[in-house]
Amino acid sequence: MAPQEASWPAILQEIQRNIRSQQFDTWFRNIEVADLSPQALTLRVPNNFYHEWMKRHYVDTIQRAVLAVTGSRPIVEFVVRETPAPVDAAPGAVVPPRPASNLARAEPQRYFPSDWTARLNKQYVFSNFVAGTSNAVAHAAARAIAENPGQAYNPFFLHGGVGLGKTHLIQAITYHLLEHRPDLDLLYLSCENFMNHFISAVQNNEREKFRSIYRNKDVLLIDDIHFLCKGAREVTQEEFFHTFNALYNSGKQIVLSSDSPPQELTKLEERLVSRFKWGLVARIDPPSYEMRLAILKKKAQLRGRVLPDEVLHFIAENVDTSVRDLEGAVIKVVAFSSLTNRPVDMELTREALRDTVERLAATITMDEIIKWVTTHFQIKLCDLQSKRRSQSIAQPRQIAMYLARALTRHSLEEIGGYFGGRDHTTVMHGCERVRKLMECDPSFAGTIEHVTSQLRNKR
Repeated sequence: MAPQEASWPAILQEIQRNIRSQQFDTWFRNIEVADLSPQALTLRVPNNFYHEWMKRHYVDTIQRAVLAVTGSRPIVEFVVRETPAPVDAAPGAVVPPRPASNLARAEPQRYFPSDWTARLNKQYVFSNFVAGTSNAVAHAAARAIAENPGQAYNPFFLHGGVGLGKTHLIQAITYHLLEHRPDLDLLYLSCENFMNHFISAVQNNEREKFRSIYRNKDVLLIDDIHFLCKGAREVTQEEFFHTFNALYNSGKQIVLSSDSPPQELTKLEERLVSRFKWGLVARIDPPSYEMRLAILKKKAQLRGRVLPDEVLHFIAENVDTSVRDLEGAVIKVVAFSSLTNRPVDMELTREALRDTVERLAATITMDEIIKWVTTHFQIKLCDLQSKRRSQSIAQPRQIAMYLARALTRHSLEEIGGYFGGRDHTTVMHGCERVRKLMECDPSFAGTIEHVTSQLRNKR
């Protein structure tokens, strides 16, 4: 893998952390790196509109991201692709490259003049989604809808925190339908784009045109529907209400995603909130330790890499916030390895993720960990430091060692010193015992996840 190929995903990840998700999906999903050196970064964009917009609004953002990842601040240039992406959708709507089975399908109606279009993330398909206890219902429902739209669960309301996989699932449904149901007229877009389309229709006296398009779809998939709470006027909410009714009464499939469940969308009209609950409401929770390991392996595999188990465990222990952050950690480690021409091992991983780990561990102390362990297991500090090896003492001691290893910057030797002067091999053995228990005992893993979250939330 060439250096620019390895570092560009890491740069994209850094950009994504610093701009709104809608901005990233609109402007950065559809560009490619043509050349990257310490002196210059050249990006391919779909058309002249993209060229002018990126040059005017995002050069500084890109340069800061390159500096954070590579340490250099190159000149940013844009070149237009020889063959622009097809324009067959409303501004911001996503129209992916159609699979072979879809090529014969007539292009959908072009509903507003547009000089640009964004694409689906090609990685967001069902085969790349890691299913587990935290997303089992959402995943199963998404598969059922993809196989039988309008019949399985309608509407389907998917909610969860940022970066947990909502967009992945909703786009996976879209991809599956495009490939297997080319007869359907479907549309995937963000709520912000829906609102912008409606405002444009009002300004241009094209309400009827807007309605004829949105109310006649076979499948309508809208990401981030909670944006209706933030910027939509009553007239926009009313328009969506009637769009929803028209589709639902015609047996058409509606799929919505949100950061919050329907009942927490307090600024929405009650009649809309009520309709969101008519079908299936499914939540995605943060991934468990086992799921984080599986996600890390999948993300590394998608980049053609196999990371050592100890590296995977280290990342899973230290990054427990979202799937997006897990992917970012993998990208950063792989990019760091390529840029420094070094193998991926624990030393390199700690260097690459130093800022992440130090930020999480900055205010977590050994005293806090020991206080939790002694309180939870109703034992004394002198028991943890003693030579006793009974199960009632040994396991709490190993848990304390594991938490210290995962949440603080102490070395193995320093951790051993807190527990009666034990050597580093004893600490390693204790940490490994806890890892294995977490992998085979969901209840035990849940306990460790809970205390980890408690300790980190004290920051």
